[in-house]
Amino acid sequence: MLHLAIFSPGFIEKIFSGRKTMESRFSVIRCLPYKGIEKGDLIFMKRSGGPILGYFLAGTVHFYKDLTPQKLERIVKKYWYELALSESFWESKKNSKYLTLIKMKKPTPFRLPVTVKKSSLHGWIALGGESKSQISLF
Repeated sequence: MLHLAIFSPGFIEKIFSGRKTMESRFSVIRCLPYKGIEKGDLIFMKRSGGPILGYFLAGTVHFYKDLTPQKLERIVKKYWYELALSESFWESKKNSKYLTLIKMKKPTPFRLPVTVKKSSLHGWIALGGESKSQISLF
């Protein structure tokens, strides 16, 4: 399946530099990519408010639910280095109930950014399968 993931400024650069090797998606409610991504899926990386800058393949994927701040803290500490999170970002996610962790394989930048028109406010969109997204490439 194909996915479009929206990233805050700075995160895609961490991925391409090798400092960030695992993607995390925290949420208070059950939403994509939770249970909607599998190993081998292709994820396009879009900068928030900007173009698609590249892609990666999903490696190992872990799903967590019914989290408490204490459980979440243990999980995040285990993967802190791979996630490359800032302390302020982590603080903003401490009350999440769901977590998806995705090992990133073969992050690849595009030679030229790809412009998209996206009408959804979601941070993750499934581009293939049953979900019909509101996105137009090119």
